[in-house]
Amino acid sequence: MSHDRTRPAAVMLDLLRSADGHENSAQALIRYGAVFGFPENRIRVTLSRLLARGLIESPERGRYRLAAQGDRLHAFVERWRLGEARVRPWQPGRWLFAHPQGEVAGSHWALDALGFREVRNGLWSRPDNLSCDQAALEELGAGIGLAPDVLIFPGRPQDVAAAAWLRSWHPTALEEAYVDLRERLDSSARQLEQLTLAEAMLKSFTLGGEVVHRLAKDPLLPAELIDVTERARLSAAMLDYDALGRRVWAHAGEDAPLATPRPQLVQAG
Repeated sequence: MSHDRTRPAAVMLDLLRSADGHENSAQALIRYGAVFGFPENRIRVTLSRLLARGLIESPERGRYRLAAQGDRLHAFVERWRLGEARVRPWQPGRWLFAHPQGEVAGSHWALDALGFREVRNGLWSRPDNLSCDQAALEELGAGIGLAPDVLIFPGRPQDVAAAAWLRSWHPTALEEAYVDLRERLDSSARQLEQLTLAEAMLKSFTLGGEVVHRLAKDPLLPAELIDVTERARLSAAMLDYDALGRRVWAHAGEDAPLATPRPQLVQAG
């Protein structure tokens, strides 16, 4: 996952994605680009290049929208809003396994995003506690780069092995991150009203994006292995912060985004 949004192309795509299929004027995008420190000429050149690459469309002169193509990675990220509905009670001892074959770089990224970890050379696993069934999981994975030849199957490892595997998720670090991010959200929410509009737009974009990406790629470990209360509290805090961010961006003027813009998850590998 990357939060380096220093490239204007990435920011323009992020902003157009938040328009949810609607158009933005060039002037609005230039105004938003200034929030990130990009001069007008650089935004215009960027829009021309994105148009040439087929990533955006211009239905009329001076107006742009995201190209008419499914953004399944964005849909995966937005599942963070489901919170704890993404999991079901775990029956200890039940795990899911995955075995990538062939070209594996994209599959490794997708498996990690789905909460799998490589527990042995070439063998990935996670607790079998996701609310979606295996077919839905495979479809979800395909949308974020999981190759069709990756084998996913249930199993019951020996208790000793499973206990050792738990270290792969660094549960203590996860719990600490839940608390740290929630405290940062609370602090930022109190401060946004004291910031200029541009500062508040930028802050809600960057911090909101960081937390959403953490929640989107959270391994969703069961209560038997981690403190799920803190994870739920972070999700609730992010829902509140997201609503606050929408109110901030609603003051952005013409063509204000329909949702709080945020940097999108970037696939690696």
